[in-house]
Amino acid sequence: MIEKRLEESIILHLIALGDALKRRRDQISQGLGITTQQWLIMLYLAKDPNLPLFENGEHEKKVLAAEITRALNVSRPNVTNLIATLLDKGLAIQIADQEDRRRKRLTLSPEGFRLLETLQPFRKKLNEQLFEDLTIDEREVFLQLIDICLRRLTA
Repeated sequence: MIEKRLEESIILHLIALGDALKRRRDQISQGLGITTQQWLIMLYLAKDPNLPLFENGEHEKKVLAAEITRALNVSRPNVTNLIATLLDKGLAIQIADQEDRRRKRLTLSPEGFRLLETLQPFRKKLNEQLFEDLTIDEREVFLQLIDICLRRLTA
């Protein structure tokens, strides 16, 4: 028999929360013609300061596909396909690397930035709905606790 444990309950609740958030993000992004993974890559290319990857102001340059693969923990073929789709839709552009012309750096196109601006009110509404019953202090503590857990898993 499996015993009830607080840590297991927290983990399973976090998984359920992640799944519910993914369903909501899927609904929002698909309504605008992209997938949730494409949206996440677009946020990465836009250097969204809310991503845990950029808390230290990293990535002054335009990014490489390999950096996206590592940062988002997604397979290289998957990232390659996602980026190809963003390029085909005109939402991202490739620029030759100044140091190594064989490498291509990525950035959002003006169209990509416009799409992110279109998505922003939906993102804000979802976040407000999710956290409306939490005070600012509770939200800050929640973020700190998540960061502690993430650091433990990625150290």
